[in-house]
Amino acid sequence: MKPIGVGIIGASPGNGWAAATHVPALRALPQYELRAVATSRLESARSAAAEWDVDASHDPRQLIAHPGVDLVVVAVKVPDHHDLVAQALAAGKMVFSEWPLGVDLAQAEDLSAKADAAGVTTVIGLQARFDPVIAHLRKLVRQGYVGRVLATNLVGSGQAWGPTTDPAHVYAYDRRNGVTPLSVSGGHALDALTFVLGDVDSVTATLGIGHREITVLGGPPIRSITPDQVAVTGALDNGAVASLFYRGGLSRAGDLRWEINGTDGDLLVTSPAPNGNVQATELVLAGGRGSDAHIETMIVPDDVSDTGLHGPARNVAALYTAFARDLAEGTTGAPSFGDAVRLHRLIDRINRGASTAGAKMTADSEETTCALQS
Repeated sequence: MKPIGVGIIGASPGNGWAAATHVPALRALPQYELRAVATSRLESARSAAAEWDVDASHDPRQLIAHPGVDLVVVAVKVPDHHDLVAQALAAGKMVFSEWPLGVDLAQAEDLSAKADAAGVTTVIGLQARFDPVIAHLRKLVRQGYVGRVLATNLVGSGQAWGPTTDPAHVYAYDRRNGVTPLSVSGGHALDALTFVLGDVDSVTATLGIGHREITVLGGPPIRSITPDQVAVTGALDNGAVASLFYRGGLSRAGDLRWEINGTDGDLLVTSPAPNGNVQATELVLAGGRGSDAHIETMIVPDDVSDTGLHGPARNVAALYTAFARDLAEGTTGAPSFGDAVRLHRLIDRINRGASTAGAKMTADSEETTCALQS
């Protein structure tokens, strides 16, 4: 099988997500070849061309039309996903979109329908399930380590959406842009939770805005209309009770704790890093069962990747590996736009059914956010 030619929209040299994860992942995998990059500025395009020895442009249309690009990776801000993904699908290219697929369920459903109509294969960036800890956790639960699952609770910090931000991330404080603790941090966490424990049956939620007045470094303050306190409770298909809570910013008390309790044992996932995003942080697994008085740290086999990569880049590489296997063998190991729509539907259910803590988010309050840059 010839290497899959890849073009990344939104990869600039530096500390950005695509440069830190997609580029090293692709370079570590023989199934792929990075051939083109599109950035937002001519200067960064030239830097990318020099650093990665690829064709580069500040016009994404050139990347989409590139004859050597089989797979278009869309790694830009969520409000720009729909247009770029639609263009790539119209060109008959396979598409890898970062999560969320769109700003809302309607956009996600539209893109999934366009992909089906075009007959192209897609992949969505839900890589938490490929983390060795999450993969091992799923195996332990299925093997009966905890017995019958009784309950699970997951508490995390979104890292973003705190009281201070920079101008580049102001758009995240307007929930209409689709970048919220529920849709992003909560979405990745819900995908991991349901991957391990099964689908959600019923759900309720309460959303609140804790950080209202936001300090913008080097700019005027803004007023947030993004709920940064997200409390979700529900029942899983297997009858277990589940709860998920995400806060904006960070917590001195720890930023990720996921507990699974069963009739015969308990499992706990934590992160030592100040980052509660389950898909983008180092995870530690502990467990205890039977006569154990306490949980103990468990050794997790890293059998999902032999790339030598670590952290988020390792997980992204494992997702790319699963996608290449799907193409070669006709399997469905990598999540597709169809999976993205299912997760968007769950998040839409939560949003539509949620009560609002504190002041109501009315149209009038939204009008006070005109300083937000989307």
